[in-house]
Amino acid sequence: MTGGEVVPEALGEKVSEGEPRHEPSRDGEQPGESTHSKGRDEGDQEAISPGATPSVQREYDCPTGEAPPMDSPRLDVPEHTPSQSNSADTQSIPSTAHTPEPQTPRTPRQRTESQSTAATTTTQRSSTRSSMVFVVTALETIAASKDARKRKPLGDATQRALSTIKSEGDPTQTNPEILFLPLRLATEASVFATVTVALDCIGKLISYSYFSVPSETQTGSPQAPPLIERAIDTICDCFQGEATPVEVQLQIIKSLLAAILNDKIIVHGAGLLKAVRQTYNIFLLSKSSANQQIAQGTLTQMIATVFERVKVRLAMKETRVIASKSPLGNGVANGSDAHLNGIDSPNLAEDGDRDGEIPDSASLAAGDRPVEKENQPKITLQSFENRKSFDDDRIRDNEPTMVTRVKKTRVPPRSASGTDIPVISVNQDLSEGEYEDEEDEFFIKDAFLVFRAMCKLSTKQLRVEEAVDIKSQGMRSKLLSLHIIHNILHNQAAVFVSPFATIRSSNTAEPTTFVQAIKQYLCLSMSRNGASSVTRVFEVSCEIFWLMLKHLRGMLKKEIEVFLKEIYLAILDKRAAPVFQKQYIMTILGRLSADPRALVEIYLNYDCDRTALDNMYQRVIEHISRISSTPVPITALQQFNYQEQHVKSSKGNSDWQTRGILPPSLSTATLHSTPEVDQGFPPELALKQQSLECLVETLRSMVNWAQQGIADSAVKFGDPQSRNSVEDLRESLDTRENGVAASPHVHSLEPPAAPGTPIADDDPEELERVKRRKRALDVAIRRFNERPKRGLKVLLSEGFIKSDSPKDIATFLISHDQLDKKALGEFLGEGEAENITFMHAFVDSMDFAKTRFVDALRRFLQSFRLPGEAQKIDRFMLKFAERYITGNPNAFANADTAYVLAYSVIMLNTDQHSVKMKGRRMTPEDFIKNNRGINDSADLPDDYLRGIYDEIAHNEIVLDTEREIAANLGMASQPAGGFTTNISQVLATVGRDLQREAFAQASEEMANKTEQRFKSLLKAQRRGASNTVLAKYIPATSFKHVGPMFEVTWMSFLTALSGQAQESNDLETIKLCMEGQRLAIRIACLFDLENPRQAFVASLARFTNLYNLSEMKAKNIEALKILLEVAQHEGNLLKESWRDILTCISQLDRFQLISTGVNEEAVPDVLRIHVQPRGPPPGRKSLQVPNRPPNRSSISVANYRSEIAEESRSAEMIRGVDRIFTNTANLSGDAIVHFVKALTQVSWQEIQSSGQSDSPRTYSLQKLVEISGYNMTRVRFEWTNIWQVLGEHFNQVGCHSNTNVVYFALNSLRQLSMRFMEIEELPGFKFQKDFLKPFEHIMSNATQVQVKDMVLQCLNQMIQALGQNIRSGWRTMFGVFTVAAREPYENIVNLAFNNVTDVYNSRFGVVISQGAFADLIVCLTEFSKNMKFQKKSLQAIETLKASVPKMLRTPECPLSTRSTVAKDAPQAGSLPRQLSRQTQEEQYWFPVLFAFHDVLMTGEDLEVRSRALNYLFDTLIKYGRDFPQDFWDTLWRQLLYPIFMVLKSKSEMSKVLNHEELSVWLSTTMIQALRNMISLFTHFFESLEYMLDRFLDLLGLCICQENDTLARIGSNCLQQLILQNVTKFNEQHWNQIVGSFVDLFNRTEATALFSAATSSAFRKDSSTSTNSRRESMAPSTATGDSKGISDLPLSQTPTEDQNTDSLDNALGINGLSSSKPTSVVTGDTTTTTSSTSLSSTTNRSPSPRPSVAPSAELEDYRPTNSDLQQAPVVVTAARRRFFNQIITKCVLQLLMIETVNELFSNDAVYTQIPSHELLRLMALLKKSYHFAKRFNGDRDLRSRLFREGFMKQPPNLLKQESGSAAVYISILLRMYHDTGAERTASRPQTEAALIPLCVDIITSYIQLDEETQQRNIVTWRPVVVDVLEGYATFPEAEFSAHVETFAPLVVDLMGREMGVELQKAVQGLVQRVFEVKLGLPPRLEPLPTPTSPRASVFAPRRGSRGR
Repeated sequence: MTGGEVVPEALGEKVSEGEPRHEPSRDGEQPGESTHSKGRDEGDQEAISPGATPSVQREYDCPTGEAPPMDSPRLDVPEHTPSQSNSADTQSIPSTAHTPEPQTPRTPRQRTESQSTAATTTTQRSSTRSSMVFVVTALETIAASKDARKRKPLGDATQRALSTIKSEGDPTQTNPEILFLPLRLATEASVFATVTVALDCIGKLISYSYFSVPSETQTGSPQAPPLIERAIDTICDCFQGEATPVEVQLQIIKSLLAAILNDKIIVHGAGLLKAVRQTYNIFLLSKSSANQQIAQGTLTQMIATVFERVKVRLAMKETRVIASKSPLGNGVANGSDAHLNGIDSPNLAEDGDRDGEIPDSASLAAGDRPVEKENQPKITLQSFENRKSFDDDRIRDNEPTMVTRVKKTRVPPRSASGTDIPVISVNQDLSEGEYEDEEDEFFIKDAFLVFRAMCKLSTKQLRVEEAVDIKSQGMRSKLLSLHIIHNILHNQAAVFVSPFATIRSSNTAEPTTFVQAIKQYLCLSMSRNGASSVTRVFEVSCEIFWLMLKHLRGMLKKEIEVFLKEIYLAILDKRAAPVFQKQYIMTILGRLSADPRALVEIYLNYDCDRTALDNMYQRVIEHISRISSTPVPITALQQFNYQEQHVKSSKGNSDWQTRGILPPSLSTATLHSTPEVDQGFPPELALKQQSLECLVETLRSMVNWAQQGIADSAVKFGDPQSRNSVEDLRESLDTRENGVAASPHVHSLEPPAAPGTPIADDDPEELERVKRRKRALDVAIRRFNERPKRGLKVLLSEGFIKSDSPKDIATFLISHDQLDKKALGEFLGEGEAENITFMHAFVDSMDFAKTRFVDALRRFLQSFRLPGEAQKIDRFMLKFAERYITGNPNAFANADTAYVLAYSVIMLNTDQHSVKMKGRRMTPEDFIKNNRGINDSADLPDDYLRGIYDEIAHNEIVLDTEREIAANLGMASQPAGGFTTNISQVLATVGRDLQREAFAQASEEMANKTEQRFKSLLKAQRRGASNTVLAKYIPATSFKHVGPMFEVTWMSFLTALSGQAQESNDLETIKLCMEGQRLAIRIACLFDLENPRQAFVASLARFTNLYNLSEMKAKNIEALKILLEVAQHEGNLLKESWRDILTCISQLDRFQLISTGVNEEAVPDVLRIHVQPRGPPPGRKSLQVPNRPPNRSSISVANYRSEIAEESRSAEMIRGVDRIFTNTANLSGDAIVHFVKALTQVSWQEIQSSGQSDSPRTYSLQKLVEISGYNMTRVRFEWTNIWQVLGEHFNQVGCHSNTNVVYFALNSLRQLSMRFMEIEELPGFKFQKDFLKPFEHIMSNATQVQVKDMVLQCLNQMIQALGQNIRSGWRTMFGVFTVAAREPYENIVNLAFNNVTDVYNSRFGVVISQGAFADLIVCLTEFSKNMKFQKKSLQAIETLKASVPKMLRTPECPLSTRSTVAKDAPQAGSLPRQLSRQTQEEQYWFPVLFAFHDVLMTGEDLEVRSRALNYLFDTLIKYGRDFPQDFWDTLWRQLLYPIFMVLKSKSEMSKVLNHEELSVWLSTTMIQALRNMISLFTHFFESLEYMLDRFLDLLGLCICQENDTLARIGSNCLQQLILQNVTKFNEQHWNQIVGSFVDLFNRTEATALFSAATSSAFRKDSSTSTNSRRESMAPSTATGDSKGISDLPLSQTPTEDQNTDSLDNALGINGLSSSKPTSVVTGDTTTTTSSTSLSSTTNRSPSPRPSVAPSAELEDYRPTNSDLQQAPVVVTAARRRFFNQIITKCVLQLLMIETVNELFSNDAVYTQIPSHELLRLMALLKKSYHFAKRFNGDRDLRSRLFREGFMKQPPNLLKQESGSAAVYISILLRMYHDTGAERTASRPQTEAALIPLCVDIITSYIQLDEETQQRNIVTWRPVVVDVLEGYATFPEAEFSAHVETFAPLVVDLMGREMGVELQKAVQGLVQRVFEVKLGLPPRLEPLPTPTSPRASVFAPRRGSRGR
């Protein structure tokens, strides 16, 4: 190439859209024509060839802003260069004059810029240009050169300049145009020395700001470019490509650098880009390695200067904004400083350091920058290709060269000669702030242009031949541009994140943030280079990505996600990816893991964002874990080599990646390919170690973030509980982990302090809700992938699909990549109508318009996996053809063509690429032949079909996901051809690096895919720019996110850390794994994650290998140390995990014992027992025990390593263990409970493993006692919870079968108890009671007498030693003695009784004051009930009796104040009294009375029981007068009535006593108790009268018993109750008494008589079915046990198949035993007729059931009479019991009639009872009479009962009938004749009740057959006599009223045989009739008035009359 410069396209103009892009021809260039000009004219084409892979040789250690050390251009600048002002003080100064360029001959050169130069106003020259003597020297040198002599224009111009200087005397006063002209012409000289001198002078003039003066312009001449621009053009034109002399190249670099670095004249626009471009060209084209290096450094320095100036301007802008907001300023500035575009901006920083208002999106801090949200297509790598985030069409590279100068005052534009030059217009009406903003944009635009240029340069594609040559121009160009991008991002991040850095868009002129403007170019560069297979390119791309992730993640949220997913994680997925790429990615991930804030924000913005492509944080950790878990077989030598190399690399790391200094030299001399050197170890090992370090660093960062947040939170809220934990937080990490270092630009990543926003952006609860929602979607999709129909239901029910419309469902299915393509294809291909509808909607959502057929088919088949079933394929192809033709109606003749062709292509694809295809494959001719005539009987073109064939043959239609999976697994696609094809392919690949080429292709695919994603995003942004909802990037502020972060990844951490630890023997690796596990446990503890915590602790415990001592190594000791460290630091948070740790400590103790010589068999292994541990926590993972422990016999004492044993016994280890136990005093209340619970579980394991050993393992039990001592100062509240665990453990251990264990436990318990007793217990607490409970439990459950004796001895010792300190402990002690009282061992009973007696005698007052009186009484009660030792029982019952007066004498008892007896001396002294909520009676009287009751009811000795009964009622009668009514209620409910509960429910008593004992109890104790009850009621009638109904119920209960003695005793007691209190009863009492009689008569009425005879008389037509009988016989659950005979099932007869036990002696008649009586309520299941007969008072028998009419078709020859011979009925035991119950009721009814007769014949009773109550009582007798009469009149029923064996003779109720009538008549007649006022008043009622029954009695008597019913006649005759005699004595009026009724009856009586008495009665009645009716005079001796029934009915009863 001859002349010309190489102009990269990126540094020239923007290529217009649609313009062809091609390589320029270098052959046609003219010697003087620059490719710079030519390239711009031809569309700014690229002339730089891509190069090959560079290798880093050396680095410049030169800080940014300084020139490289070698041949620095700055070195030649004269030392007298004036001081430079701060660039921040510069301003734009318009030009004052313009002088046209003289027309001198020169090499033709077209100017590249058409616009004029804009200059700024100038100041006085003398102030800016002085000491310029070098100009004369340079001109003189030029004038003396050969070129000046040869070229007249040069010589003339030089002489003119010299003469001008001489005439004016000072070069500073000379017109710059005059000086510049000779210099410019000299640069075109042929001698390079002349050129060098000219360039040097121009550079120095620029340094002296000489060219800041604008050129003067002649009137009418065209406008000329600024002088500074022409100067830069002149310098640039000196470079003529590779042929340019080295000295000239160097001088060009220096001069350009001087132009750019000048802070007085700042060059913008095209001038700046020209300088950068030419420096870039020199770097590329120069053959001098030194110049290449200098150019590289200079270029870096230039660009850095551009960005540094932007930073200064931004700082000034920020200051202005703050000043405008400050109250000290002049108010709000006008224009854009206050409100740009009318948008108020929020504060810029939370701390208030900056609060300005900036335009539009720039108004938000970078961390608050909106990012694209949901309803947009996802970005891919491909979408970066043409994606534009910012419209920069008008921001061209040939922007006019703008110069700014240092400003002192604001000067209006002026002209030196009166002629203005064109300038870049800045509105002069703007305010000063707005003017500054406009000027700021010039600086920002420079930065934008430079950065854009570098990005474009980096995206150039490398040709294959250049990609392998690292020294090629293309490769060096790419590397340099990428390094500059990296350098800018590293050192100038502030420009990118500053909200003030804005640039105006070309289309809207709206301010756009700098990042938004450059995003499109940066992302395109990354997408092209991020997956490069060239090592250096990949490395620097990774570094750029890291800087994006570090500084710009808030603004490039979506883009970073794409890069992670599509490039970096994809590379980690690929097996074939080079290890160097994976290692470098791991390096980047390692840096990410060291940045806590970045980690948390990755999680918040991707894992907690439903719109994210994936859960990036989770995926990153999973990838790292997988790599770390990949096994890499290595030798010890390889491990050693790696360690050495690792140490070297850690010391010699290059700094350009991390420190931002200049990159390594990219000169051709230093670049060379790095050969692959065998490092002595597999590279996979380094990758594996990197991944492990990355995981541990991640955990460390998470711990730092969490600890800093928790510590700050604790300080903020002053949480006292967190004191220890916060201290632990600060101590748990080493010095390098002290908190999280804030990001350099953290302020820009935090949200602004928006007023009125109460909830932070990263509100943990809200984000967790989003995360749960996202997780629910993942679960629903997973279900769909397993079972599509079920999954679809879940998706609809959870609301992930808007509705069940096919369109919504199809939209969801096509838009979610997580759906399994195969499952989706099967679902859509189903033949059901619903599935077909979904499939049609699915296909209709695709648009195939203007798409080639095969491309459309490919896209169609990418959305799902085509099923294999032909019918399903057919349905898909039909719908596809229809959809394709809809979008492309002219493609084929009809849809059939598309359908057939689609099917044909599918078959071709299978034929060509299926490995299952055997034999010949389809040829193009075959394919064409198969598709003949498919286009509506016409053929498709052969070329078209052949093209389809070739495309399918070379590019299989396959799912991208399947292709990716195959590529990731390293599976190459198999060739489809036959043997010949394979051979040719093998030959073609000879000598090629197939693996390299394959990965290069894969890298290209990744880049393309990434670009496509970004294209999609750009389209979505353009479509929805106006209405798109934006989502904020969420900055991390809360520490609470660490918990959820760890919860989703803990299994990955565990797999990697535990796996590496197991397989590695390298101690450093082990320590790293242990450190990781410690950190993981820390996180799990901090956030209370149970499963992770248990898993990690168990893994660590298992890794100690203490269960297999022979296999223990140094790494296991390391694990043990970490475990002890975890226990020490995380104690408050370990919870259930303490068990694993304490188990290891126990095993360590075992190891220490064994290593000191103890026999292994004597120290059992707790992990080898198979006893289920007690009380494991629910859901406990069994992680602490290995699945397959080694065989016990294989372990011997000699197998373990001595150094391991020595380490286990080291002082450090022992101290570590001791610290764990001593530090328990610092544990929180909850933590100590968890610790103690775990220690008890381990202790139990030790004890169980010891069996019956004489020296059991009690290590943990000893530790329990120790920690109890350490924690003795804890508050009682905490100790209560601790003792619940400890006490339960002592309970269990104390009952162990090994007495050695029990003795140790008891001794430990005694020591603890005495220590607790030394601490005073306040009233109201019961801790002593609780901690003494184990003694009681052991006494109750221990089987050895020695143990029981030791318990009593322990208690006795405590009483003797610390009796004065015992408070609530008395209660438990008496509980122990109570248990001992039941023992069958005499020495135990005696010892316990002696202890109790001693306390009773010496500490009775103390016991009362401490609220243990009731416990003492209970204890004495148990002694009283001890049947085996009667002597002790009698002593105890007497002590109980004596306790009452002793209690009343004791001053400590409040009851003693009521007593008048002398008091004993107080024993409690100053002891505080225990508080009680009970009344005094409940507290003192009730225990004693209940004790007597308890002995009475449950005592086995008759003597003791008798004494208890007497003492009970004696006490009540003696002291009961002061009892309040409430207490009497309590006594009745709990003491008195329960005595007789046996009558109501004998089941409980039957369990205790057999029948004989029960009979004795009933006949002795019960009867005496009943009589005592009557005496008690009578004694305290005034107090107990309200209980009358209860006493009556009790007596009724006795009367209704089947025991005749009890019934009669009850009857007698009822009479005694009434007789003894008859004068005290009032009307209400009588009502209750009569009501009791009503109840008794009802309960004793034998209604079952009428339904008893159902078995033998059962007929088909019976309405009472078997079911109804069974239902009525079923026991009722509502009434409890049997209440007596009134509740027996007498309504029907039990059948044989019923359970006979249910009726097993429910009444106990005839002495049958009662095992379990059944409660049965008579159900209403009898027939209607039967019910009617029972309720009727007439003499009717039950009606027979209607018979069913016989059918004419069936034989019916049975006789109708009932006199057929019947088989004898067998009476079963159940039926006999049933009959006996009926008989018992009949007997009791007679007893009641007799009771009424005896009771109301008594004059006192008769006198006191009111008349209406007496009449109510008589109604009962009348009812009883009618019932008996009805039964007696039913001969058929009585006959059946007799035949069924009811009785030995036909049954009758004659006695009940006659007796009830006799009593009824006698009492009513007495009432009738009573002349008392009350009786007289009730005489009408009496008469109405008396006369009908009298008539009925006489009538029935007359009807009796004298032959067959002689017995009845004899029975009824006295009753008839009473009736006649009573009627005969009626007063005359009443007598006359009934004569007509009685006279006929008397006549009938006369016709019968009458006895003497009846005859006299009739005679007397007739006499009275005659007297009344006929007027006969009365007889002198009237007939006596009957007053009582005849002796013939009821014999006189003792004591029943005259009482």
